[in-house]
Amino acid sequence: MPIRKINADSELFLLNEEEIKTIRKNERFAIWAAAFFGAMGVLLLYVPQYIFPHLFPSYPIIVFGKSFAIPIVMMIYSFILVIIEIMLLTFLNIWCAHEVAVATGFLTHENKHSTHKRNLLVDIGLEKKNKQELKYGIDPMQGINKTALITWNFFFLLKATLSNMLFKVLIQRMLGRYALQAVKDFAGIPIFAAWNAYGTKVILKEARVIIMGQNLIEQVSFKIRKDQEPTPEFKSLLYDTLQYIAINKRDFHQNHYVLTKMLFTIYKIEPKETHFLEEGYLEKLKAANEEERKICMLLIIMGFLLDGDISVREMLQMHELRGQGFLDVETEKIKQYEQDFLNGKGIDGLINKFL
Repeated sequence: MPIRKINADSELFLLNEEEIKTIRKNERFAIWAAAFFGAMGVLLLYVPQYIFPHLFPSYPIIVFGKSFAIPIVMMIYSFILVIIEIMLLTFLNIWCAHEVAVATGFLTHENKHSTHKRNLLVDIGLEKKNKQELKYGIDPMQGINKTALITWNFFFLLKATLSNMLFKVLIQRMLGRYALQAVKDFAGIPIFAAWNAYGTKVILKEARVIIMGQNLIEQVSFKIRKDQEPTPEFKSLLYDTLQYIAINKRDFHQNHYVLTKMLFTIYKIEPKETHFLEEGYLEKLKAANEEERKICMLLIIMGFLLDGDISVREMLQMHELRGQGFLDVETEKIKQYEQDFLNGKGIDGLINKFL
C-alpha cells in the first residue's frame, strides 16, 4: 500500500490538525464503504433469485421417509457471497489500519518494511487479539465463567444474522402474515449495512488506540522508573496491579501487553506461569508508600482508558477506589482524559497529577 506524504509529527500519541483531518476523511470513506458492502450483499443475494428463479432450483432429499426441498444452489451462492464480502471487509479494515498508521507517522517510508509494524497492522485489520500477556502470567479471564463467555461470544458473532431475523419478525407482526416475502427479504439491507459500518468504526478506533498507545506507554513507563532498585514488595505490587487491570478489562489488548512488557523489562520482574490476584490487593496498595501508590494508581487509570473504552465495571471500581481514598479524580474527568487520548490531545494532565 502506498504511503502518501502527510505532515505528521514525531509524537505518535498527539495529533496535529492535518493528521486529524486526514484520519476523519478516511474514516468517513471506510464507514460508508463497509455499509455499501453490507447493502450490496443483501441485494446480490435476493435480486437474482427474484429475476432468475429457474437458476435457483430446490432438490428433494428424503430423510426418515419424509421429503425435504433443499435450495442447494442458493446455499452455495450465499456461501460464495459471504466469502467475497468477508474478503472485501478484511481488506478494507487493513487499509483503515494502514491509513491511520500513515496519518499519525507510525508508518513511514523508512520503516514500512518493518515486520513488527506490518504484523501489528494486519492483526488490527483482522481483529486478532494479542494474547501474549499470558506468557507473563497475566490472564484477563481469571475466575470468569467459561460457559457464559463462550455463549456471549457465539451470540456476538451472529449479531447481524440475529438482528435480521428479529427485524423480519417485527415486519411480519406490523404488516400481518400476508406481508410480501420480498419486503421481509430486503429488510435486511439496513441491518447488515449498519453492522458493517459499526464493525469498521470499531476497527478504526482500535487502530488509533493501539498506534497512539504504543509511544505513550513507552514514555510513561520510563517516566515512572525509580532511580533506586525497586523492592521485592513493590515488584509484587506492580504484578498485582497489572493483573487487577486485566481482570477488570476482561479482555486481551495490544496496549495492555505493551504496558506489561515495558514494566517487566524496566523493573526486572520475574514472570510466573500464572499470577493469581488474591484477596487483599487494596490493603496491599494502602500499605505501600505514597510514591509507589501514586504509580500504581496512574497505571490503573491508564490501563482502564488505554483500550479506548471505560466499562461500567471499571467505573464501579474507580468509585470504590475513591471511596477508600486512593483516587481523587472524578469519573467525568477520567472520561475526558479518555476522549483526549482518542482525539490525539494527550493525557499530560493525568500523568503530571501522579508523577
